[in-house]
Amino acid sequence: MLCPRDRLLFRSILNNLNYVEEHLEAMQRDPHGLEFGPWKMEVEDLWKRTFEGISRMTEQPQKEALETVRDVWVSYITHYGVMDSHQS
Repeated sequence: MLCPRDRLLFRSILNNLNYVEEHLEAMQRDPHGLEFGPWKMEVEDLWKRTFEGISRMTEQPQKEALETVRDVWVSYITHYGVMDSHQS
């Protein structure tokens, strides 16, 4: 059973993941649109907050949270992480 702090962090992580997925859908629909840059910045902030939350969890919930975000993270980094290295 999760302690109250881990439960709150896990719920926050799930909410962030939902927002990330919504943004990724929008980014995929309009990769060259005016909103792409702001969407990407917001998604990066959501990921930052997500991983900060995961780092504050105890070990077992942390593992579960990492497993929960893995597929979306891999998809994001595969499609959008490479773009940053080309823009530098």
